[in-house]
Amino acid sequence: MKSFKHYDAGTVKEALSVLNEYGDKAKICGGGTALLDTMKRRILPSPEIVVNIKNIPGLNEIKEDNDGLKIGALVTLSELEESDLIKSKYTMLSEAAAAVATPAIRNMGTVVGNLCQHVRCWYYLKPDFYCYRKGGPVCFASGGDNRYHAIMEQKVCVAVNPSDMATALSALNAKVKIEKAGGSREVELKDFFVTLGNVVEANEMITWIIVPKAPSKGTYKKFAYRKAIDFAIASVAVATTDQGTNAALGGVAPVIISGTTDEVNAALDKASPLSMNKYKVQITKTLLKEAM
Repeated sequence: MKSFKHYDAGTVKEALSVLNEYGDKAKICGGGTALLDTMKRRILPSPEIVVNIKNIPGLNEIKEDNDGLKIGALVTLSELEESDLIKSKYTMLSEAAAAVATPAIRNMGTVVGNLCQHVRCWYYLKPDFYCYRKGGPVCFASGGDNRYHAIMEQKVCVAVNPSDMATALSALNAKVKIEKAGGSREVELKDFFVTLGNVVEANEMITWIIVPKAPSKGTYKKFAYRKAIDFAIASVAVATTDQGTNAALGGVAPVIISGTTDEVNAALDKASPLSMNKYKVQITKTLLKEAM
């Protein structure tokens, strides 16, 4: 592993101060399961400094208040999965957390980290391919081995969003609170993801995930070859609140496809699979039908 500086932040303000100083040469470390893997394998340029936020008090809380459910940046997937509050009122979030990787990873990995992880496109993860997502001129997957890639929203990159939690949280109209030195903002998950990543800037960090309303009904469905560990070939979440029923699709586009069930069904009917992944269309339609 390439040498790097390590900073233990005791407060959000401290962490933001380091991010402000180092910019894109710094990375936040919550659970570290994804960050340290990419650093060890030298998949991408390594940060000069890793900012450890595990010692910041309060960010490991799951709580409800007048704004809804709040999930702190340090809440692990296991903690979310096993929370009595989540299992009783937000069951679909417990289902989604339980579907992530292995128990060892869920014990360390955070919910926020699951949202912000890198795509798993094999061209992106190989140093030999200077693809569009890494600043290169071309997406190799669009004309190459694209069996696990996007069937919707194919633009400059056809890698899919790999996050289980993003699908479930999008169906619940969740927001993320993003802070930087001198201010903060809340971004709805439907606007959080963009084709090449997400909207968090180098000098910002996510502190909370906010779910405005508990669903009266909700479910999360995932299809993967190896249920015990694999990323989703496709995933679907459907949630009903007093504002209606929403659905979200994961594993099928660089972003999360979300909206009313009619909107998501219509979007799926217009799917345009690549040369090797037409099979994903029927899998996704079946998952959506089961969830609904």
